[in-house]
Amino acid sequence: MAKGHWPMVSQILERMHLAPGLQCLDVGCGNGYAVRAMAQQVQPSGQVLGVDVAPAMIEQAKANPENPPNVAFQVSVADRLPLGDEAIDRILSVEAIYYMPNPLAALKEWYRVLKPAGSVWIMVDFYKENVYSHVWGELVGLPMHLKSERQYRELLALAGFTEVMSKRLFNPEPLDEVCKANFKPGWGYNTIEDVVDFRTRVGSLLLSGKKSALDIPPEI
Repeated sequence: MAKGHWPMVSQILERMHLAPGLQCLDVGCGNGYAVRAMAQQVQPSGQVLGVDVAPAMIEQAKANPENPPNVAFQVSVADRLPLGDEAIDRILSVEAIYYMPNPLAALKEWYRVLKPAGSVWIMVDFYKENVYSHVWGELVGLPMHLKSERQYRELLALAGFTEVMSKRLFNPEPLDEVCKANFKPGWGYNTIEDVVDFRTRVGSLLLSGKKSALDIPPEI
């Protein structure tokens, strides 16, 4: 999954304007691949925390020998984070929010831990406009929220975020002949043309929002 998502995640990291010294959070971090990528950009003066509800994923993330000193991993649910108020500059969440029991409660918690002028960045492939994904809930066998792009934007606004934005991200890597020859129907993709259509027309849904900076005290 990390390999498949990296072409889109790398585009998100470019938009996040990561810089040395920033404090970052990855909610639903999995094996920690994005945590390690962010840690390189915030450099030793910054720190990146990865949280996941699955203890096995956190153990896998902790065991990676490529973890730099400025990363940490912890088991946590998305709506009760082990962080104080206004502790984080950037939040990333990839393919996780639709699994959360209450996405709005999670977003409100992320708003709480963000510093003023901080931002949240969310990527999902399971959303209403992506018709290929509609069978995933049945295949996964877990409760999943199938929401539209508009509904996600509304949730971000309800949680308090401003400058809410959404757009589609596309995989720039062409499908090689080996992938085409080895294609097998599944996960909503009945033909290789369906895969091409997702990668070139439908795309991954990126959502973002900011916490208002109005509460920042003026410089003296």
